[in-house]
Amino acid sequence: MKSIQKVAETQRVWQKHIEAWDASDLDAIMEDYTEESVMILNNLMLEGTKAIRNVFANLFKLFNDGDNKIEPAVIEGEVIYIIWNFKPRAENGKSYFGTDTFVVQDGIIKYQTIASELYKKYLVSSQY
Repeated sequence: MKSIQKVAETQRVWQKHIEAWDASDLDAIMEDYTEESVMILNNLMLEGTKAIRNVFANLFKLFNDGDNKIEPAVIEGEVIYIIWNFKPRAENGKSYFGTDTFVVQDGIIKYQTIASELYKKYLVSSQY
């Protein structure tokens, strides 16, 4: 059974995370991760703050050159789920659908998955 405190904590982490995302604030977004955090981007597994930081640096560069619409988050216990659609400026209106899932534990994003066909065309890596 989920506790009200756990849901509130997850909502707080999400609000902080999405504000940092909207501002392209790399330092603020990295406050949500630790060395034990794991990100899976399509089939690429990344661990730790250095790799995740580099992914976000690449994501900010990509997403700042287009229009991204994020649907309202679904939050249940420790889990956050979002769907989004991104239209790169260079592609004349083509839209890419994607999803993210986050697992929040002790105020930190412990696991994040990201899936989209976008990353087959616009490669995002842990190198920056």
